[in-house]
Amino acid sequence: MGKLTYLRPRRSDVKPVLVLLTSHRLDCFLVCMRCLERFTDFTRLGRVYVVANALSPDHLALARRFAARHGTVMVLERGPRGLLPAVRMAQNEIFARHIDDVIIKMDEDVFVTPHWLDHLIEGYLEHLGRTDAPLLMPLVPISSTGRQVLHHFLRVAYPSERHMFSGPPVAENWVYHRWMWEKLMYENLAEVYLHDNPPKYEYVPHVNTQCLMLDRRVLERVLPLPEAPEVGPSVTDEKAINTWLRRGGLRAAVLGRSLAHHYSHAGCEDYLRSHVPLDRVWRYLQEVAATPAIGGRCRAPSGPRELTLLRAGG
Repeated sequence: MGKLTYLRPRRSDVKPVLVLLTSHRLDCFLVCMRCLERFTDFTRLGRVYVVANALSPDHLALARRFAARHGTVMVLERGPRGLLPAVRMAQNEIFARHIDDVIIKMDEDVFVTPHWLDHLIEGYLEHLGRTDAPLLMPLVPISSTGRQVLHHFLRVAYPSERHMFSGPPVAENWVYHRWMWEKLMYENLAEVYLHDNPPKYEYVPHVNTQCLMLDRRVLERVLPLPEAPEVGPSVTDEKAINTWLRRGGLRAAVLGRSLAHHYSHAGCEDYLRSHVPLDRVWRYLQEVAATPAIGGRCRAPSGPRELTLLRAGG
């Protein structure tokens, strides 16, 4: 009997299911949506679910208009407000329904950049044959994995500012939040990093779930996520996945060329909004958007109503 050949699916066969969680950050959701439409060929996605957790009327209207523009987008309204039980139940429902698909989970305050999906799909195909790295992430600078991957670059590029990117955990480090956004917007940190030709992949023993690609290899081991309130800290999807990675001695691949920008962790949001307004972040992302579109069509600039919502801060 001849040697068995491992057959990889073709690039065109992989159509991820995007699960976008949104609740109260209306202005972040608007920027997230704009970036997705600018930098994503929606024909490359099998389905897009917007998990709408107790949205305001204006917020829900934006989500529905997003769905109306794209035949693959479905809005799932869930309440009451909160991770438990509403959002968790929606995640379990979608993950179980699509356990044979590739899934990208994304939060409402994540802003993608050019080629993000192409690089994720390429990385997924290259890691299908590996049992030690079953899930992937883009590089998200404002996250613990992002800071870990960028640490060597930051030490070399900004040696006198080490105190700005070291210190407390990123989730509670408002100094790092503000410093990173200012470097991105005013000193072209992302462009400088990419110009240095970083490694295609870095491997880390833990994940952040602001933007994460996963499939059956992960889902079979972490589902169902608990839906009822628990004694002590709740088991988030991030904690469940990281516990599984740690017990199995596994790693996640962080893509060096695929960037997605996370606006803020909850504990730093109020401070960041007062020093790095979201409208300034959007101007920076518009400068990124000046490059040619990645497949699909470019969406026309938003109308006055959407711009008013963004300036209002949600």
